[in-house]
Amino acid sequence: MKPDGGNVIISKVFYNASKGAESGNYAYGEYVELFNNSADTVDVSGLYLGLVESESGKTAYTADTIAADETLKARLNGKVVLKQVFQIPTEGNTLLPSGQTLIICNSAIDHTTLAKVGHDLSKADFEVKTSNVKYVHNDAVPAMNMVYTFNDATDFMNLSYSGPASLVLLKNNDKAIDLENPIFALGKDKGNQYVVANLYYCVDAVEILNNVKNKGIDPATKRIGGTYDAGYAATETAGTYNGETVYRKTAFAGDRMFLYDTNNSSVDFISSASIQPRAYETQATGFTDSTFVIPETGYQLVQTQKSFVGPHNVCFTYITGNAKNSDLNYNGFRGDSLLLAQSNWIATGKPGTYTISLSDAQPMQKVPSNLLTWSDDDRKELTGGQKTRSIYKFQNIKDNVGFKRVPQTADGGYNVADFTDGNRLYITLTTAMVEAFYQACGATSVENFDFIPWHGATPQQAETTGISTLATEAAKNNMIYDLQGRRLYGTPQRGLYIMNGKKHLAK
Repeated sequence: MKPDGGNVIISKVFYNASKGAESGNYAYGEYVELFNNSADTVDVSGLYLGLVESESGKTAYTADTIAADETLKARLNGKVVLKQVFQIPTEGNTLLPSGQTLIICNSAIDHTTLAKVGHDLSKADFEVKTSNVKYVHNDAVPAMNMVYTFNDATDFMNLSYSGPASLVLLKNNDKAIDLENPIFALGKDKGNQYVVANLYYCVDAVEILNNVKNKGIDPATKRIGGTYDAGYAATETAGTYNGETVYRKTAFAGDRMFLYDTNNSSVDFISSASIQPRAYETQATGFTDSTFVIPETGYQLVQTQKSFVGPHNVCFTYITGNAKNSDLNYNGFRGDSLLLAQSNWIATGKPGTYTISLSDAQPMQKVPSNLLTWSDDDRKELTGGQKTRSIYKFQNIKDNVGFKRVPQTADGGYNVADFTDGNRLYITLTTAMVEAFYQACGATSVENFDFIPWHGATPQQAETTGISTLATEAAKNNMIYDLQGRRLYGTPQRGLYIMNGKKHLAK
């Protein structure tokens, strides 16, 4: 369970509304759907759902407008302006199992006979209990908490049917939303006031723009920065009340369904007037299987040319490094937890043959700066600005797994590696990184720092047994790492940790 929202994403938004079954327009059946894209059950209690302001023209807080105004940029850099904020109740736990959905709507009734494109929302998970009598409520469906609205009379979820209808999902953190310092709509001395949300606490963000008749979509109306959504979603048909829902594409690994999440809604989303609540496309990108073997050591390099899903009992690790830290950072993921990116990975598990499923879909877990490098050539020499770097080759020897520095060159460097032994995986470290690392790894000097022991997931960690209690006094004399391979320097809190290559439980 991950109380910060984990890999829960905004997966479906029915904002464009529909024509009424007989006549007129029908906007009461709008809804937002969340999806747990991870392999674990997630506690979504307290998550905030924020509706981005939907002003138009010169009064909108678009990314371009903010970038062009130094005062706005100083206040709103890395933030977004919201017109409404709702919260999933914090009383008790709202658990969302892997691959399951959660629906939030204004009117949790069956709308199928009331609109030309209506959905049965009678079994929605949460309802916004508006005072607007036009919205029929379902007493059996619990209420969302109203945290903020720009207009007291607008206490329903004000998804703009004409767009933009952008949304953010935020962690339950006091710093996520600034309720004390509202901001006025641009160009207006009086009128609507909005609140500012810090996207540092963002779980997911989806930009939804208006597809205007005879004009199309204007990317300049984007509010959310490219770090959180590089593109935008929109209905395929221009105009309003067309009954279309925007929703994420799917990919499958066996019976497991994944939704696209690349932080680019132009890639992730499509739209349809026929898609139903809690349903997704079945004719999606498939997977092809590939096998690899973990030897007796329990470690094996896995190179993937596509996104992939691995076995549950194998941990896939990539490595990053920073001279400001005193060790390598091991980023480990259980094989079936996410759709992982193509890259160089070290798989850790019990010896045996395993199957991974490869996909053309975009990965949900990217690899930003993997230190693991593979050489296709028998000899590698770092030149130019990298000449002062040191090469450490991966050593996959039972009871002595890690990275061994290559022999010193005639001019005193460690920048030339020979790969004729068949071991072609290596990392390169700057001089500053070597100096920062050597003491943490037990070396007496930089020159003696010729081996970096493995601190990431171990074969024992992939199993469900072998957990021992971590005594605080004993822990003081050992190097302790969390399950992601990060070294701890203080007293361990309650939970699981790695010490001497084995899992231990701190109480």
